Amino acid sequence: MIRTEPLEEDFKAAVDKHLPAMQFIWLNAFGFELDAWQVDILRRITELSDGKLRYRQVVISMGRQNGKTEIAAALGLWRLLSNPYALVIGIASSAEQARIVYQRTKTAVDLNPALVKRFEALTDTRGLRTKQGGRYEMKAAKGAALQGLPIDLGIIDEVHLLKMELWTALVNGTGGRDDCIVVGITTAGDETSELLKHLYDLGNKAMTGEVEGFGFFCWESPEARVPETDEELAEFLCAANPAMAAGRVSIANVIQDVRSMPEQDALRYRLNRFVAAQASFITGEMWMRNSRGIDEAYPEGKSVMAIDVDPDRRFATIARAIKSDGLIYTEVVASIPNPSDELLAKVCRLLHKHASVFVMDSYRLKPLSEELKRRGMQVKLMGQGDVINGSSVLYAKLQQKKLRHGNDPLLTMQIPRTVRKNVGDNYRISRADSGVVIDSVMATMLSVYAVETVKEQKTTIH
Repeated sequence: MIRTEPLEEDFKAAVDKHLPAMQFIWLNAFGFELDAWQVDILRRITELSDGKLRYRQVVISMGRQNGKTEIAAALGLWRLLSNPYALVIGIASSAEQARIVYQRTKTAVDLNPALVKRFEALTDTRGLRTKQGGRYEMKAAKGAALQGLPIDLGIIDEVHLLKMELWTALVNGTGGRDDCIVVGITTAGDETSELLKHLYDLGNKAMTGEVEGFGFFCWESPEARVPETDEELAEFLCAANPAMAAGRVSIANVIQDVRSMPEQDALRYRLNRFVAAQASFITGEMWMRNSRGIDEAYPEGKSVMAIDVDPDRRFATIARAIKSDGLIYTEVVASIPNPSDELLAKVCRLLHKHASVFVMDSYRLKPLSEELKRRGMQVKLMGQGDVINGSSVLYAKLQQKKLRHGNDPLLTMQIPRTVRKNVGDNYRISRADSGVVIDSVMATMLSVYAVETVKEQKTTIH
């Protein structure tokens, strides 16, 4: 663990007098107590110096699924118990994520009669209110939403997804007052995570004494790589995941999960290391491991037909996919140079009797979709959200060896040159960042995703 060390070995913390009550609250509300490492980090965050909070800003970084929500909820409750007049602001990259932390705090209060007496009637949307006027509110991830608020505690979840102005607005909201603190809890980011990179830099300076009032606590693997042996991987995972090191999370289960992930995701979310915003989608070797055998035929039956056109309208690909015995079979059925909507419509009419549905991009091919619908064909339009989900589905099927493709030369050329790009906590296949036109990859991805998600419907011709 990389961390700023306490000023004294036997240091005092503002949370100390509330810890026994908080452990009882957690046991009563959730059936378990806070882990020893969670108690330790709460104490380190709230370390006292001359009777006041040592830190005004804190960053906590660790792998996913370690109990960050518990830390954030405990901090919010501590602040309202220690200062019933306090304003606590919770922020995350989405309102849903912020609500998860808030709901955890609310549940702890709801299920404790002694706490209920100290708060106004609780709601799922208005936030917590103490009888003395203290508040715990959720706010949008926008700096403007925080202007003018006298903040006592700011809690930010997944800092790597948020902008610099948000952190600055929270710090400004503390107004230089004593015993006010902004805490960010996060996993690692990529080179686009400017705020988190800035805070890591401050954390490193705080550990050398160049910066005061800044706490930095980071669990990460010793190196930015995924070890080949399970024994070494277990060591790396325990270094990046305190809940795993404490024995609460099964190491064997997480190792299985890591082995099925893209390397970028394993590094970032499990080993808590920064990654590149862009990387190869899959290797040619992984692709070839999923090729059909010489005697393995494409199954009979109607297929999903997916159409993709490159942005310059130089090429189009139609790929099909069908599911049989738990496997997805896919292959390229047409590669069309200089495709017009009229030409694509003609090809689709020829393929119609073999198709259960035609799938295509909602932005580039909407006119084509309308023409096919007029002719009584079932059509499904896909947007950017589908591309994100479809990219993950295609990767997972390849990783699990549940895909069978026809060794098409065009795909064999395009696949190793296809680039994935991070989108928040997800990723997608990126045309703009790939080294070649990837129309056959996009069509294949859409066909595989659609065969998993789109149900055939009966079409009525009027």
